[in-house]
Amino acid sequence: MTRQEEFLAFIARLCLVLIFPFSALDKIFNHQSAIDQAAHGLIPLPPAPAAALLVLGGMLEALGPICILLGYYRRQAALLFIFYVIVTAVLFHNFWSFPFNSDGWSQNFWPFLKNFGLAGGFLYIATEAKMQPLDDAFSLKAQ
Repeated sequence: MTRQEEFLAFIARLCLVLIFPFSALDKIFNHQSAIDQAAHGLIPLPPAPAAALLVLGGMLEALGPICILLGYYRRQAALLFIFYVIVTAVLFHNFWSFPFNSDGWSQNFWPFLKNFGLAGGFLYIATEAKMQPLDDAFSLKAQ
């Protein structure tokens, strides 16, 4: 892999994980809000298990991006993130509980899809997909 390809791969990984350290900070500074969200999800959680899962999720959100960016257990971190974003999508963004196109539906549908988009990015990392030169991306030749 050339230096340019390594740089682009790093930038792609950075863009993918950039949201998570901020989410971890939000869990720290808005702890009660996160506990309340866990209490009102698809499977309502009592405060003690919610707090334990909040700590585990916060640890993944803080340490996982470092692993992915620096290549330290990158594939394992990506697999954990796949599980994490799918589970949080289903548990906390249950858009199907709201009438179509209502405020509740919109506030849950888009984050639900965002999480599945993130899962696709992490799957790309977990399978160690190879970066292709950008020249091919901008070419009109059939591939």
